[in-house]
Amino acid sequence: MTEHFSTIVIGAGSGGMTVAIGLAGLGRKVALIEGHHVGGDCTNVGCVPSKTLIHLAKNFKPGMNPDDIVKEVTRKRDALRDKETEVVQHMDNLTFIQGMAKFTAPKTLSVTHNGVSRELTADNIVIATGARPRMIDIPGLPPEMVLTNESLFDITNAPKHLVIVGAGVIALEMAFAFQKLGTKVTMFALDRRPLMTSIPEASEAIQAELDKRGITLYCGTIAKTCDVSTHSLILQSGEEEIVLSGVDKVLVAVGRVRNLDSLGLEQAGVKTDPRLGILVNSFGETNVKGVYAIGDVTPTSAFTHSANAQGRRVVQRIALPYLPIAKKEPLFPNATFSDPEVAAVGLTEKQLAEYCHPGIIKRIRVDFKTHADRGYTDGVENGFIIVDAVRLTGQILHATIVGPRASEMISFFTLAMSQKISLYKIYRLVYPYPTYSSGILKVADFFMRETLPNLGREIAAYLKYRFAKPKSN
Repeated sequence: MTEHFSTIVIGAGSGGMTVAIGLAGLGRKVALIEGHHVGGDCTNVGCVPSKTLIHLAKNFKPGMNPDDIVKEVTRKRDALRDKETEVVQHMDNLTFIQGMAKFTAPKTLSVTHNGVSRELTADNIVIATGARPRMIDIPGLPPEMVLTNESLFDITNAPKHLVIVGAGVIALEMAFAFQKLGTKVTMFALDRRPLMTSIPEASEAIQAELDKRGITLYCGTIAKTCDVSTHSLILQSGEEEIVLSGVDKVLVAVGRVRNLDSLGLEQAGVKTDPRLGILVNSFGETNVKGVYAIGDVTPTSAFTHSANAQGRRVVQRIALPYLPIAKKEPLFPNATFSDPEVAAVGLTEKQLAEYCHPGIIKRIRVDFKTHADRGYTDGVENGFIIVDAVRLTGQILHATIVGPRASEMISFFTLAMSQKISLYKIYRLVYPYPTYSSGILKVADFFMRETLPNLGREIAAYLKYRFAKPKSN
């Protein structure tokens, strides 16, 4: 017997739950399908347990047992998972279905659980199946020594020597957290520097903190083999061989793979790209009318908050299509909860080079230690704000913040860029004193100081470069 719903959501992660709960709250008949745990990556193996670990590690004191910390992380994760499961199982208009979904036609799914299948149809189907860790093969490394973010938060004992493969967001967050628990942490990556997706100045700040805390990072390095008899990992860096001894766990954090393989998208006629994932328009709709995709499976979303934002747009598109909705997706800021935090929004360096002539851009840097009294009072040695803005107009193109509260402060720049609030207007705002956010005022101060006394030069430069195209490399 076929069951019909207004909307079926595949995946009970952050984005999927946003759509399912949002539509059910508006009176739509919704089915939410999940093959594993409610909450998806964020609740179970991502944001919630990792930020719990980071918080507890900050308050770790000598004499405390690090094993108690990792167990508390698991306890809090499980408690939230149970709460979210309870919500979706008892919400009006929402049917929670455990199982793995596969398309058999554009608006038809087969859902299998414990060998039993059921057929579902819907007016709309939303794909929100997320991603899984990308794995690499290290010869000789036994499975019991391998961790990913999917298994890390189920351990009951803190590692003595943790080797982390990768130097991106997950790798860095876990490196700083476990180092605070007393774990010896060693990192290696093919990347030339940590946090390659950020600006070089942010990478330099992170590298300085890694060095300060005794966390060794080998860049341009691969794993050669593992000698399990001595718990040694042998690395290769150019011609040099590096031996890491006494390794008890290896955390692989080298990227993500979209969960698309088992969905049967070809049966639905949904177009995908091997590099970009499911192809969607700015409203999240695929080439098949009424079939949507949000979150990691799409080309533009890699964060919980971006999946949520996409989910809200889909809810409005399905349930309230008569209300105006922006044609473009909103800006998605990002934050790395390392120590110091790194947060950014806007054009990347590559995008700046492609779309803007360098002569039109003014880069402003404010260091917390020397330009913000709160940085001085708190002894911040390694923190700053960098903003790229258009000369003369003060339009903000990019902002990166490194330091305490960076993840909180970046929303200010997200708002400014979204609403086209220039540095002229920011200059007129009043900020509490002393705060880290007063560093934003300093950015506006520096811009005004360099622009107003030199208006003739700035106007000439603006007119010269405004419509000039960047030189190709």
